[in-house]
Amino acid sequence: MKVLFLFALFLACANASALTDKFKNLVPSFATGYIINGEDAEPQSAPYIVSLSSNASRHSHKCGGTIIAKDWVLTAGHCISTAVGMGVIAGLHNRTEVDENTQSRVVDFGRVHASYSGGVGPYDIGILHISQPFEFNERVQPASLPHREEIHSGETHLYGWGRPNPYISAAAQILQTVQTEVVEWNECKETLPQSAPLHETNVCSDSLQKGISACSGDSGGPLVKVINGGPSELIGIVSWGYTPCGVYNLPSVYTRVSAYIDWITKIQSAYYALN
Repeated sequence: MKVLFLFALFLACANASALTDKFKNLVPSFATGYIINGEDAEPQSAPYIVSLSSNASRHSHKCGGTIIAKDWVLTAGHCISTAVGMGVIAGLHNRTEVDENTQSRVVDFGRVHASYSGGVGPYDIGILHISQPFEFNERVQPASLPHREEIHSGETHLYGWGRPNPYISAAAQILQTVQTEVVEWNECKETLPQSAPLHETNVCSDSLQKGISACSGDSGGPLVKVINGGPSELIGIVSWGYTPCGVYNLPSVYTRVSAYIDWITKIQSAYYALN
């Protein structure tokens, strides 16, 4: 019996050491702009997603964002350096085809959450106002917002322009999607390394399939719940994950939108008061 106990103790120590070795080279980082091993999305399946650039006059895709109203877009705080003058393109499927079916807009106002530190961590949310409202049609539609402090579970979908695997740098031209499952917050906390900057205002998801990663979805892009007969509900904004993505099958981390409903309303009200 003593021999069996010592053997079991050895295995436990070995497993703990292996787990430590597994995480020692992992660094939390912003999403790189890619969905690993995603699949082509159906055209118009995510009419709320937009492509953001730093300069509207020379659009070069920087981040994703989500339409929440005819003139408002949500994205990650780390996607915004100078809001005014940013470019927003809605209605894209092939990210290189900006044509009569797409709508290009210029940002005239934006805010990043005041508590956001500028690094990997909580409060990673920003809101943008465009100078000319979108014209809603089958290619351009808003996502709905969740109820205040709503906690979601079950199946979700992530959208972004992606690449086929972590070791190929070229991004796909066609909008990519990955089906994921929400990971309960405490389970996510236990799964991630102890040093992970996970906050109560984050939500986690996992593809539950090794090598298929949501952590590298377009920064600022949408994690949604698909609602039958209604608009998809925006539950998360792609924030950060561990690199190399898709290798360790760790959950992906998003800004939980339901934690910021009051903040969104406050910023919108402040804008209208000034304009």
